[in-house]
Amino acid sequence: MLRPRAASQLRGSNVFDWSIIVRSRADLLDGVVLTILLSGIAGALSLIGGLVLGIARIKCRGFVGAVLTAYVELMRNTPLLVTLYLIYFGLPMIGLELPTFGSVVLVLVLQHVVFVSEVLRGGLLSVPLSQIEAARALGMRPMAIFRIVQFPQAWSASVPALIGALILLVHDTSLGAAVSLVDLTMAAKVISQRTAASFEPFVAIAVCYSVISWLLSRAGQFFERRARIAR
Repeated sequence: MLRPRAASQLRGSNVFDWSIIVRSRADLLDGVVLTILLSGIAGALSLIGGLVLGIARIKCRGFVGAVLTAYVELMRNTPLLVTLYLIYFGLPMIGLELPTFGSVVLVLVLQHVVFVSEVLRGGLLSVPLSQIEAARALGMRPMAIFRIVQFPQAWSASVPALIGALILLVHDTSLGAAVSLVDLTMAAKVISQRTAASFEPFVAIAVCYSVISWLLSRAGQFFERRARIAR
């Protein structure tokens, strides 16, 4: 049983130490930059790939359609960390070695392209068939119908869910720390090991992730308002 004075001293030694965050601000900033870079590259590739995959799932039937559906189900039901380990440790076994950053980007794209494709596929399918038939009756070519009629409305309907998917991708970048990628989460682990502080670094990165997510949500509201013009 601690004496009152000893207990008071113990509580005093556990006070949040802001100086640890101040001294480690350069490491945290490097982690923020890498996390944003990773999210930007993986997000752009997932958007492009998701659009292609979503259209392919609508258009393709038979064997090709079954293969695409199997891929979507496989990636949607496999934990991201498991996929990361399979890619990071499995590819070198068959002679394909990727840098750590490239491996994490590949894994994020492989999984998040599925989420994006499902969002965009739902948006494309939400466009009334009567509008597409009317465009055909006017003599519009398929690409013109897609560009003028289908895609603007699908994009308008999909923006909120796409922003949510992007925020989820930002959070998933933290799994890169499992293969020693020095993103925000790994930066916090390094600071924790160096300073023996097990709380302050993780509070700092929680704030960083929250700020990034808030900024993305605000940007999403802006794009959502702009996208309403296309309805």
